[in-house]
Amino acid sequence: MNVVTIVKFGGSVITHKNVSPPKVNSEVLSRIIGEIGIHHQGLVLVLGGGAHGHQPAHSFGYGSSSTPRESLLSGIPVIRRNMTNLSETVNREFRLAGFPAVVISPFMFVTMTNGEILSFPTLVFSNAIDAGISVITHGDVCFDSICGASILSGDSIVVHLVRELGAKRVLVGTNVDGVFDSDPMTNPDARVIPLINSENQDEVMAVTGPSESTDVTGGMNRKLSELLSIAGLNREIVIFNLLVPDRLKALLNREPVLCTRISV
Repeated sequence: MNVVTIVKFGGSVITHKNVSPPKVNSEVLSRIIGEIGIHHQGLVLVLGGGAHGHQPAHSFGYGSSSTPRESLLSGIPVIRRNMTNLSETVNREFRLAGFPAVVISPFMFVTMTNGEILSFPTLVFSNAIDAGISVITHGDVCFDSICGASILSGDSIVVHLVRELGAKRVLVGTNVDGVFDSDPMTNPDARVIPLINSENQDEVMAVTGPSESTDVTGGMNRKLSELLSIAGLNREIVIFNLLVPDRLKALLNREPVLCTRISV
């Protein structure tokens, strides 16, 4: 199989996360796709749900253990319609840029149990990559053997695909410059932590918190926990600001960028 690079497009970057009904940030999305350039070979793009996923998930009670099974199941069509619209919008931008890509939606084949992955086959991803086709996948709602239905986050998808596909580069695009030593929303002196490793990971985890927007998947703390589980083995893991022009392009070209790197 070709060398695999996984890029996560944070939902707060490609959608207007606090706007209802959900709306794609078309200007930013078009610019980001343009930065991928020659690096579309071996690319797996994972979309966060943003407004399209988190708003309906929240309204149907996802993220709360007390939500009745019937409510969770009734939310499936709305969440699926929104995520299909978002992923096809991204795919359209790929086509306009001349990059061959396909959307692979987890709902169609992933099963979960009590919010954790039970079955997530990846052969179709490998086949697409070997055929020279970029893959677009996304956070999604999936059937759950215990709850009825649960949310599969984009970050969980990233971790699973890294393990199954052996990806050596993981670039996680967010709406901030990386992981900070305190909350940059309340502390103007907050600084980006350039490297998270075994020496400081516990301290960093203690200061990270949830997303500021409606988010049923755990925010930065959950994101870090997921990424730390796949660190090491000569794997490049980066959290960076995808809203800043040319940072994705620079990372793909292996140029220095303001970011947080994870190496445990």
